[in-house]
This record gives sequence, structure tokens and C-alpha cells, in this order.
Amino acid sequence: MVENGRKRRGNSRFIFFFVIILLVLGSLSWAGYKWLRNSDLLIIKNVTITGNENVSTTTIHDLLKEYIGQNLLEISSKEIRKKLLQVKRIEVIKVVRLYPGTLKIKLIERKGFLYLKSIDGDLFPIDEKCMIMEYAVYPSKEDLPIVHSQYPSSQLHVGRVLDDPFLKKVVALQKQIITERPDFIKSISEYYQDSNSVVIVDNEYGTRVILVSQYLNDQLRRYQFVQENGDINRNSIFDLRFKNQVVVRPEVQ
Repeated sequence: MVENGRKRRGNSRFIFFFVIILLVLGSLSWAGYKWLRNSDLLIIKNVTITGNENVSTTTIHDLLKEYIGQNLLEISSKEIRKKLLQVKRIEVIKVVRLYPGTLKIKLIERKGFLYLKSIDGDLFPIDEKCMIMEYAVYPSKEDLPIVHSQYPSSQLHVGRVLDDPFLKKVVALQKQIITERPDFIKSISEYYQDSNSVVIVDNEYGTRVILVSQYLNDQLRRYQFVQENGDINRNSIFDLRFKNQVVVRPEVQ
């Protein structure tokens, strides 16, 4: 009985001292955290950016310049993401604190999919979800097919998602071409609408080609065979809407 009583008192002292130690450690940790938040040790001196190809580093630095001189522990990752997502080409943002004084921003950008051409002749880059984006920092590196539209330039602004049946049809068709015939994408200069059909302009031959999603792979193969082995006028129209057939006719002026 006496031994049991001593064991209980011993356990109680152990628990008491353990709780005291935890409280002391917790207090020291909190005090250290408060000290770091108010010290100059973690002041942001540098902002580094990775993953940006079509958004200029200068644009991102301008958006984040207010954070220079702030404490790394004081900044809000949520607020940084909100600020950077004003740039519509930016899709995913990861904020990394590199102690003692560097803020690192990792980006994933939206990729340009098409250039939308307004009835005024202006070009607007859009992604595969039909959202208008800012121009790439080096537009010449973003070589995209052009799709003609009936939109005036005044209605086309960055961030707008276009709900246009023909545009969606073109996007779906181009995705199919990328999947089935990725080598053919470089041959597409423009898309335009003729009645309810999607027509492309061949970048190499200058001919017009009416496309449909059915039999796409086989029909493009037949089209390329005819182009390479036939004496075809550049003003011709190739109609690939009919299975196992390539119909060639002169373009109506």
C-alpha cells in the first residue's frame, strides 16, 4: 500500500513537471515568434519568380513591390495570390518563404490556344476555355492559329470568357487535331466560318479546307496525300466532310 502511494505521488510530480516544461517551451516559442515578427531579421529584401514565360517579370515585381521591407511572417499568401490573379495569364500560384529575407513566387501560366480576330482586325489571345488574356511578353514566340469572329474590338477585354458556339466548335476541333494529328497544327493559319462549317486556311499551300470532327485523322491523311501528289490550284477548296472522299473545287470569288 505504501509503495502504491509513493508511485502515485511520483507519477503526479512527473506530470506536474511535464506540464510546467510544456508551458515554458510554449511561452518561449511564442515569445520567439513575436520577436521574429518585430525584428529586422526576416525583412523581405528579394522577390524571385519562376515559371513565367509569357508574363513579364517586371509586371509581377510591380504588383509585389509593396511587400519589399515587410516581415516574411507578416505577409498573407492569400492576399498575394489575389493580387497576382489579376493577371489572367496566371493560373496557379505558390508562395514560398525563403528565410531569412526572400519571397519566392512559383507560377503556372495559362497557355495561349488561339488568336481571336475581331471585325476591326485586332487580334486577342485566348486560352482553351475561350478566356481573353493579356498579350504575351514576346508575342512572336506564341505562334497560334487565328479564328475570325464577328465581335467588335470594343467588346473584347481581358478576362472575358466568350460564349460563342462557333468559337467553341473551333476549340473542340483544334483539341481533336492536337490529339489525333499534332503534326498538322503547324499547317493551320486561320479558321473561319462558312455557313455552319469550319474552314481552315492551310499555312503551307494557301488552300481552304472544310473540316469536320468525323473521320478527321483519315481525311487529313488523304488531304495531305492529294496535296503532295496532285497539281492543285492554290485557290482550291478541299471538302473533307464526306467519308473516304476528298472533294476539290475552285474557290468562288
